[in-house]
Amino acid sequence: MNKLTKLFGIDYPIIQGGMVWVSGGKLAAAVSRAGGLGIVGAGSMQPELLQRHITKAQSLTSKPIAVNIPLLYEKAHEQIDMALSLGIKIFFTSAGSPKKFTSYLKDHAVTVVHVVSTPEQAKSSEEAGVDAVVAEGFEAGGHNGRDEITTMTLIPQVRDLIKIPLIAAGGIADGRAMLAALSLGADGVQMGTRFLMTRESSAHEDFKNLLLQATPSSTKTLMKATVPVRLFSNKFAEEILQIEQSFHGENLKQKLKDHLGKYRAQHGMLEGDLINGELEVGQVIALIKNIPSVEEVFIELIRDYQQAYKNLPLHL
Repeated sequence: MNKLTKLFGIDYPIIQGGMVWVSGGKLAAAVSRAGGLGIVGAGSMQPELLQRHITKAQSLTSKPIAVNIPLLYEKAHEQIDMALSLGIKIFFTSAGSPKKFTSYLKDHAVTVVHVVSTPEQAKSSEEAGVDAVVAEGFEAGGHNGRDEITTMTLIPQVRDLIKIPLIAAGGIADGRAMLAALSLGADGVQMGTRFLMTRESSAHEDFKNLLLQATPSSTKTLMKATVPVRLFSNKFAEEILQIEQSFHGENLKQKLKDHLGKYRAQHGMLEGDLINGELEVGQVIALIKNIPSVEEVFIELIRDYQQAYKNLPLHL
């Protein structure tokens, strides 16, 4: 047991990332049953849909379940209140200031974790009163920080600044990377893409099968003028890149907003529109060549972590 497993009441310091349209109640419950912390990703869900996913997760396991609330969405407060009413005790907040809801959540006696992309944000989160932080490197899928700090350099810098538990994220998908993250000072790891590529994930099967063909250059971080996001290369991503190369300033922001429209991520990742959908995924996807169950992922992670530890040179 370490600080993180004690904080969450889990067996292994392995957290499943809260991914929009991908990490529903079924996936969150499977991760928690396996001994990690499963997270229902609220994303842009209506509160009623979030309620259904939380209730489903709670029906499938009695172990702790968390909810990720991206603060950039207008219904974040409603999502929080819905989760509180259902007895959720662990909240991950992201894509916004930790000061926005931390005090409100702490007043309800729950655990609060905030996702950051810089050491300065981590320190601000600690000062805001969160219980832990997720430090997410630029390799991660989905919404990213603007500073392009990679996990390898981010984690030790954050560790040197804060005393609260630290969760490493971005580019972590196997036991070797988990060992590396812990050696850099993290208390645990958060993985999104690895759990996206499981049988319990709600990602469309066509999307999963497409990702099996990924190469190291299959993803790019785009839309830096608005909200940076790492995407799998498809027609939609190429159109975004062309807009970014053709426009500047406020014209660029408006063009990106217009082209993005609504429900692009839902159409792509959940419904399987691989051409015009927004396909969010981490750079580490090139390492993933199977779609196992969550239980099988945990077996592989623990086995490969132990093997990597044994293979470390005893003398330098």
